[in-house]
Amino acid sequence: MSQSVSELLPLEIGQLGNFEARMLRNSRAAVDDWDEFCSALGAWEAEHLTKDESGNSPEQHRRWVTELLAWGRVVQRATEQQKFPDRTLAARVDARVRHLEDKLSLWHHAMTPAEEERILQAAFKSSRSWRSCSPH
Repeated sequence: MSQSVSELLPLEIGQLGNFEARMLRNSRAAVDDWDEFCSALGAWEAEHLTKDESGNSPEQHRRWVTELLAWGRVVQRATEQQKFPDRTLAARVDARVRHLEDKLSLWHHAMTPAEEERILQAAFKSSRSWRSCSPH
């Protein structure tokens, strides 16, 4: 029983290190592709969501963000495992998932009138505080 598992497996299967390295390379490549799509979404938002457009852009955006977020959460579950070796990649995935969650909330969360009022009050209160501290 002192033999390791890889010593008991056929050579092709016992080369676990090569498999792990390939999986990590593929994971990085997949995250790079996913991250590139997520980044491109910002330019699309600027062009299609900031204009007063009555098309299907908001619904298309919601579908894209939801799908990108779903894939991100799949990858996040894998990278959050304690034995996942690339902590930098894991942190990058976590940050992008939070960013997508923020996008979903920003563009598609309907605020109640009370929430709108609270935000406006906080914004104007802080802008008055800022102006009172300025040297003008």
